[in-house]
Amino acid sequence: MRIAMLCHRYLPHIGGVEIVVKHLASELARQHEVSVIAGALPREQRVSHEDSVKVHRLAALDLSDRFGIPYPLPLGPGMKGALDAVRNADVIHVHGSLYLTSAVAAAIARRREIPLIVTEHVGLVPYRRSALNALQRFAWRSVGDFVAGAASALVACGDRVARWMRDRYPRTPVHLVPNGVDCKRFCPLDDTRRLRARDTFGLPRNRTLALFVGRQSEKKNAKAVLEIPRDHFDLVVCGSERRVQADGVLDVGTLPYERMADLLGCVDFLVHAGVGEGFPLVVQESLACGVPVVLLWDPGYAPVIDRDAIRACDTLEQFRAEVLSLAVDHGAREKLRRMSRDYAERRWSWTATAAEYLRVYQSAVVQPDGAIA
Repeated sequence: MRIAMLCHRYLPHIGGVEIVVKHLASELARQHEVSVIAGALPREQRVSHEDSVKVHRLAALDLSDRFGIPYPLPLGPGMKGALDAVRNADVIHVHGSLYLTSAVAAAIARRREIPLIVTEHVGLVPYRRSALNALQRFAWRSVGDFVAGAASALVACGDRVARWMRDRYPRTPVHLVPNGVDCKRFCPLDDTRRLRARDTFGLPRNRTLALFVGRQSEKKNAKAVLEIPRDHFDLVVCGSERRVQADGVLDVGTLPYERMADLLGCVDFLVHAGVGEGFPLVVQESLACGVPVVLLWDPGYAPVIDRDAIRACDTLEQFRAEVLSLAVDHGAREKLRRMSRDYAERRWSWTATAAEYLRVYQSAVVQPDGAIA
């Protein structure tokens, strides 16, 4: 099967969607012909073969990324080859309904009658600023409805987004497909490797470390996390060039994805207070590393993870209290550490996720004689 997969950005640009697409494309490419088309910085524009995946990185202009809303607009060389990969595909799979590349792919799918699969990772995200909410609603009416309306099937990785799409697009099948995790790469570190990793990142050896991972976006609630008193722990922040300078805050900036397993493995627990998520991939990867998680709970997470696998909090006030409690309770952290790895191994794998996506593709790609491409 020839699969064309489109996303707004791709590694080495760091983000949850980029990482999901990387793992999914690599897994599917074991048996199928997979092309990835994504926006990139002009200096990164190229076509390459990575893990048997043909990657088209298109030079793109992105004026909104600095405001926490990535929206690359591809331009310049490489467009013809990328569009050919989309036109010649047996199935087109776009990640995110609102991007220009998704709209172009939807138009091609309609014109050439190619099955279109749309994975919506976040849906309608609630922001504090009314202008952002109004902009989102306009984007969904003008772009999102066109893309989702062309889809043979819709996919979400969390139940909140799945329910939202079922309500908005009742005539289109909606599948809940949780993301996987690479349990070989993301695994617990022994004491020697943990200390070595801390040294590599310039982190203190003898302090309790909490880790916050997230790009510069209002929905990540970084401000609320930074306001938690740090008398008994240091906070490591990662995922954006924030350049935070405050007592007890260690800013490691944006790291290559290849280094994230070591960073996760050397801290004592992860804190995630984001809202409007499908399901945070970094939570899955933390558990695979045997690292406890304090998570601001969304009821839509329930089909993906059990509440008792993490420290689940329904409000930011509870979140603050759990962080302070776990920071001083070594016994509780060790108990969670032992169960976290086992839970991740039992629940998630990219092989299983790719197999589920393949079933979605095959249900859409049916030949006139009833055979599957």
